[in-house]
Amino acid sequence: MTSDNSSEHAPLSSSTHHTSTAIMPDRKAWNMDEATRNRLLKKYKTQVASGASTICATLAVTPLENVKTRMQTHNFKNIWQCVRYLWRTEGPRGYVAGALPPLASVTVVRVVNFTVYNAFKDIIADNVERVTGSNPLHHYKQPGSTPTVTGVLTFTTAGLLAGLLASPIACPFELAKNVVQTSVLVSNRAMAAPDAARDPSLRHKPRLGTVQAIKQIYVRHGFWGLYTGFRLHALRDTVGSGLYFSVYETVKQVAAKELGQDKNPFGAPMLAGAVCSTVPWFCTYPLDTRKTRAQSVLLGKSSEIGEASQAVAKSSMYKGLSIILIRTGVNNMILLSIFEYIRIRIDELPN
Repeated sequence: MTSDNSSEHAPLSSSTHHTSTAIMPDRKAWNMDEATRNRLLKKYKTQVASGASTICATLAVTPLENVKTRMQTHNFKNIWQCVRYLWRTEGPRGYVAGALPPLASVTVVRVVNFTVYNAFKDIIADNVERVTGSNPLHHYKQPGSTPTVTGVLTFTTAGLLAGLLASPIACPFELAKNVVQTSVLVSNRAMAAPDAARDPSLRHKPRLGTVQAIKQIYVRHGFWGLYTGFRLHALRDTVGSGLYFSVYETVKQVAAKELGQDKNPFGAPMLAGAVCSTVPWFCTYPLDTRKTRAQSVLLGKSSEIGEASQAVAKSSMYKGLSIILIRTGVNNMILLSIFEYIRIRIDELPN
């Protein structure tokens, strides 16, 4: 009897065990072994490094980005007047408004930008080698090398293509960011005069959220409303990206020669990041200002848009340039030094 019961329950216990195993997935199945992890990190080194470094850099400079956008869309006399205005009328939230779009979109755009740049850089270098018999990237990687014309042209062309191809992704998100950042300023244009900065009531004015801004733009202007100012955006990003990468690679090469090949990501890359971030803006800032002004008044009322247009027409196309130079200098010093650091650490991982 006992034997029979045992024989009856044995299969049931086994079946239950198998059923339980089938229902509850083995936790080990979700664990990745070190070799696989290292292989994936090495394969997607550029994407991992650019994504992580962009998040760190974007969070660090969000307040400066907010001040820059306000400077472009209103006739403030100087940076400090704008900073005081933000504090008195919008409070701390004014410095972090629109932080989500840049954090999400800039990360995606930067990953695309760096990925496309590195891919085209290799393709262009291979084609140059077929024609001239010398690969500019091989020369570039040699310790103590100096910049060459073919090398600079390779970096510039790859950068131009990277900026152009990334701009359709970046434009809607940057538009939403500009609208969110200036929603209080534009909707209260009559109260936005410098003398009105003492009025604390604007702190309690409702601010558009990112999703709300995108929805309202879509409802009022259709799908193509999300691409308001796209030609200016694409031109700015194409020219800016070409200059950005060519200046960065050139300055880093010269700095590495002078400072020595110690593989320190906070030496030549940080110096090159500060230089390459400022040079392109001198060429593209008027384009950025025109684009920002066109985008920031999309959701205002007709009379308010007219007042906004009259106000910004009186101000310089280079208004806010000083704050953008500070912002982009800090941003790219953080971005490119962390980017190079992560790449070096991934290269050091065992195969």
